[in-house]
Amino acid sequence: MTYIPGPHGNSSPDGAASPVDVVVFGSGAAGFAAALAAAEEGATVQLYEKSEVLGGTTAKSGGVYWIPDNHLMREHGIEDLQDRAVRYMARVSAPDRYRADDALLGLSHWEYDLLTGYYRIASEAVEFLDGIGALRSTIETALRFPDYHMNLPEQGGVFGRALCPADEHGRPAGGDELIAQLAAAAARSGVRVATRHAFVGLEIDDGRVVGAVVRDLEAERDSTIRAELGVVLAVGGFTHDAERRARHLPARVWGGCAAGTNTGDALPAFEALGVPLHNMDRAWWDQVAIEHTRVGATETRAGMWVAPGDSSLIVDLDGRRIVNEKQFYSDRAKVHLGPDAPELLVLVFDGRTEELFSREPFAYPLALPGEPRSHLVSGESWQELTENLADRLHSLAAVTGGARLGADFGANLVDTVARFNELARAGVDSDHGRGSEPIEAFFTGEPRAGGGPNPVMAPLRGRGPYFAVLIGLGTLDTKGGPRTTTDGQVLGGDGVPVEGLYAAGNCAASPSNDGYWAAGATIGPALAFGYSAGRHLASRRAVETDSRMREVSR
Repeated sequence: MTYIPGPHGNSSPDGAASPVDVVVFGSGAAGFAAALAAAEEGATVQLYEKSEVLGGTTAKSGGVYWIPDNHLMREHGIEDLQDRAVRYMARVSAPDRYRADDALLGLSHWEYDLLTGYYRIASEAVEFLDGIGALRSTIETALRFPDYHMNLPEQGGVFGRALCPADEHGRPAGGDELIAQLAAAAARSGVRVATRHAFVGLEIDDGRVVGAVVRDLEAERDSTIRAELGVVLAVGGFTHDAERRARHLPARVWGGCAAGTNTGDALPAFEALGVPLHNMDRAWWDQVAIEHTRVGATETRAGMWVAPGDSSLIVDLDGRRIVNEKQFYSDRAKVHLGPDAPELLVLVFDGRTEELFSREPFAYPLALPGEPRSHLVSGESWQELTENLADRLHSLAAVTGGARLGADFGANLVDTVARFNELARAGVDSDHGRGSEPIEAFFTGEPRAGGGPNPVMAPLRGRGPYFAVLIGLGTLDTKGGPRTTTDGQVLGGDGVPVEGLYAAGNCAASPSNDGYWAAGATIGPALAFGYSAGRHLASRRAVETDSRMREVSR
């Protein structure tokens, strides 16, 4: 028996828990889907969660899961053919390699297999969860929720993929409701759940994963648990591991809205097994208020899904506008990547934006009522705002490396706002294409009084107060890890599955690479491949039971 250490040290475990068929680490969408799929087929399941609360990043999210050709689409007569859906995913996932006339669409075999597998498995997973009473879904919001690249011909004008959980009254709900429903179903299915228990390592016997080492964080004690069929790792990415971020990611990441427990716990065990890691330099990118990440923690309440309101803009430290502020978050955040890319930018908005949009679902980094406002810099004029912003940067010199405003920031900002107001009145952003994708208007919300002909642009007021927030690169979470099969089996260095080891969610490599198909492109694959892992484990139980019965009958 070999002990493969994980992230919490090399000491040997000092006890053993009762054996089960399946051990799952992580209680987000991937972990619960795996646990439920296995338990519903009769497997005994132990699920561990590192935090004191269930749900991980899923519970913090909007709860959307992107499911092509789902059963609710079919009920509404919406056709979502595999060829079109896979082509859309392929083009977004590998735009530099996509070839419409190639059998694999320019993808590797692994990428193509996972995308086609996802199309098949995702709808099956959601129907399964609905069928066992584990997840009520609604298509109400999805019927008007655009994918993030609606203008691509491969998208085909399809709506209805972005499902979300329905509460007891059938109304669209969020990630907390999604987790509440999955957790209740897990309890009914007999899944044993323990919080404040962290993954420590794997138990290996003759090359097969036969169990895990788990740390009770309250008792500060390690123990082993035997997994007769296998172990599923669904512990999230490494957003909150500073060393991993610096080693793998291509630019400074200030923090992100992933659960604070997402510190790459699975990665040391994969590395110790010699499992190749893929897409470690990729993430579900967003932008965050850097001052939310400076007091010893990197977890933020949310990410900046969109520049809030219609009279807000993003400028660099020279006061010049450099990006479409309404471009969806992961692509917009790539302005921080590449040679000479800015580490810091400034979100600028007027009092009208704060008054009219601060309660919107996508208002971050505006402060919600009752939230601290210390990250907001304000001024009654552009000159005063510039002076106060310069002072703020001076106070942050130790964490920014001495970043400061350019000498002409104030004058340039006045010119930039004047140009923005001109474009807003005309209704066409000829500089950066703001308003060109349907998702931009969806995220901005209903037009407000004082807006212009372009629903996502309005002139800034001619009087203060004005506000600024320092923003930098963040993540929803990272998306690198081992390659897996469509059944969630971890692939070793020889391309062969490591027997008994499964991974799903953000601790596994995403076939989307640096692309982002739509809202729910994180939770959708987590549900699908978590479900697929649990189903595969359950099938092993049936095979092993049948084998034992044949041996007894001899």
